[in-house]
Amino acid sequence: MFEKIKRKICFKKFAKAEDGAVMIVAALSLVAFLSVVSLVTDMGLKYHQKSKLQSAMDSAALAAVRYMPDEGKARSVALEYVEKNGFSADDVTVEFPTDDTVRVSDAIEGKTIFASLFDVDSVLIKAKAAAKYVDKNMAVDFDYLMFYGDNSQFTLNGGYNIGGSIFGNGNVHADGGAGSSISGTVFSAQNATYNQYSVTVGGVKNNAGKHPMPDFDETIMSVVPAANEGVFGKTYSHISASGRYLNRYSAGTSLNSVITINGSTYCSGSLATGYSSELMTVYGDLYVEGDFTPQCPVYVTGNVYVGGNIVTSWGKDFKVGGNVYVEGNASLQGNTSVYGEYFYIGGNLERGSTYNLLCECETYVNGNIRLDGKSTLNGDVYCCGNFVKGGSTSMNIRGNAFTRGKLDWQSGGTNVKGDVFVFGNGTVSGEDGAIISGPFTLDGDLYNEKGGLNLSGQGTYLMRSVIYSGGSISTNQGSSGIYLNGCMIAEDDVKIGGSTHSYNEGGATLSIYSRKGDVTLYSQQGGFELWGIIYAPEGNVDLATGTFDIHGSVIGDTISCTPGGLTMSYNDRELPYAKKIKTAVLIE
Repeated sequence: MFEKIKRKICFKKFAKAEDGAVMIVAALSLVAFLSVVSLVTDMGLKYHQKSKLQSAMDSAALAAVRYMPDEGKARSVALEYVEKNGFSADDVTVEFPTDDTVRVSDAIEGKTIFASLFDVDSVLIKAKAAAKYVDKNMAVDFDYLMFYGDNSQFTLNGGYNIGGSIFGNGNVHADGGAGSSISGTVFSAQNATYNQYSVTVGGVKNNAGKHPMPDFDETIMSVVPAANEGVFGKTYSHISASGRYLNRYSAGTSLNSVITINGSTYCSGSLATGYSSELMTVYGDLYVEGDFTPQCPVYVTGNVYVGGNIVTSWGKDFKVGGNVYVEGNASLQGNTSVYGEYFYIGGNLERGSTYNLLCECETYVNGNIRLDGKSTLNGDVYCCGNFVKGGSTSMNIRGNAFTRGKLDWQSGGTNVKGDVFVFGNGTVSGEDGAIISGPFTLDGDLYNEKGGLNLSGQGTYLMRSVIYSGGSISTNQGSSGIYLNGCMIAEDDVKIGGSTHSYNEGGATLSIYSRKGDVTLYSQQGGFELWGIIYAPEGNVDLATGTFDIHGSVIGDTISCTPGGLTMSYNDRELPYAKKIKTAVLIE
């Protein structure tokens, strides 16, 4: 019994002795635990700060290299982007290893949280980046299918499936209808979120660093046709009054019977004919000092000079085998054919709505052109005033068309094999610019220097070209579509709406570029299909109502996205302005 009591007392003493040991072990374990927590937390904080600093260096290098070899400008831009990303530029090092490379580096004191308990208040964090210009394929190598340049929030709405990555310099929020997806990464210079109940994303990258707007201006603008208003200073030689004329008539002559004139003919004033369906034929040249007003069909085998106006009667043909030079106006109300080297009108040219005009030569009009009937112009056309095509018949130009004033080509159909230049110095009131409101086929380029370019009305528009406007570009189609292969470039807004806009020839592309304004795609009745880019570096890209199938990138200072359906993927077709471009990439 005594031994049992003794052993019990000893056990209690031992137990009391173990109480202190447990406390010591617990305290040591807590220190170890706090050390691990300190290490993990501060390592995560260091990684976060390192990531932000690296993004700042990346952005600074990419922005600065655009200004090389101007090292002074490149240095100031690099420091500016360091500060835009929230860091001081005081200790940043900017170096230039080559004349097309910029290296930016910085070292900061990163703060700690738990490590400060152990007298470790900061850690040194370093980051560097180098960028240079390299050749890349602009069609396929741009990193993002959507790029939002402004610092405001970029919100995706509507229904969409984006087969790549997107980037925003502000917050990015991917909302949208059920089944919407972004297969790539959502990059945000600030914070990226998405509606997890309706949108799936491939990944999210916050604090990705601010990136400058990609600068494709020089490359795209390189395809704009060179425009020279000096083409309107052309001069033409013509037959003279001192030439050899077998037949001479006095001023005010009126030929009232069937006329066949063998040899060149001169009239010292105006020349007229009586009304007849019989043909007046001149075998040689015809020189008229004043007005020429035939009321019968006329055929001249040689050249024609009219010092005043020429007026042909309704339904009466006018046919010339040589050149035509008219000092005044020309009003041609019957079928007209000119087969020489030029057709020159010093005033205005007007055509009736029923009969045909055929010029197998160059046409130069020093005033306005109004063509209401069917016209076939197989050479270049120069209009120093306003160029209007009315009526319901077609106009075919197999050369280039130059218009110093406004251009207004109405219904009936217009086909141009060459280029169209509109300089917009109109001689009548109203806005300068170009309106094409009927079916239109263009194989060349269209250059509109002033005012807006409006493609509107019924019919099919088929353009394999570069469309440039010094103002805006707008379309508002009816039941038929606009089929484009090339570029639409405007200094101001681009608004495309109406019916189907696409092009289905193999390898066809379309790039839409507003240099200073917005790009709006709206009311697409049959959908919008594009291989290329939509680019508004200083404006908003609005993908409004309709469905869109875009193979390429949408790049804007801001982007509004509320489509009925949007599918995006990377473009694999060669763009018309350049397959290879110089672009900034990170090399370190």
